[in-house]
Amino acid sequence: MPAHETPKLGSLPPSRSARSKCWTARDAYFACLDSHNLWLQGLGPRTHEEIIAVDPQRLVVSSESDKSLTKEERKRLFACRDMKEMFDRECLPSWVNHFGLLRVKDLQTEYLKKKVDKDERERETSDDAFWEKVSAKPRQT
Repeated sequence: MPAHETPKLGSLPPSRSARSKCWTARDAYFACLDSHNLWLQGLGPRTHEEIIAVDPQRLVVSSESDKSLTKEERKRLFACRDMKEMFDRECLPSWVNHFGLLRVKDLQTEYLKKKVDKDERERETSDDAFWEKVSAKPRQT
């Protein structure tokens, strides 16, 4: 069964070779996305608010034909077009959706963990400074 066809009920699963090609295409696509700081083609949240607003279950990605995008934004968001086409060609559509969902969930979780750790370190630092001031001996005049 060619990778781009939707499997029919009762059909055989993809062969080991087809799965391997899919995973290789996925890895190449994701590496390209990582190198361009994108989550998926057409999805590259940058601010805290944008990252928090991403709903992995209802992904909204920009379309290359979106007229609201500038030329620079379009170039940045769709830098991995060739890799995405290969990924779509080599994998079942359900696998493409599944891998995309997992990637977005993992990146969002990673971002939130880093943010919590950073906030915790800042709070500990400010707590230490506070307690140093409070516990300092008064100056003798």
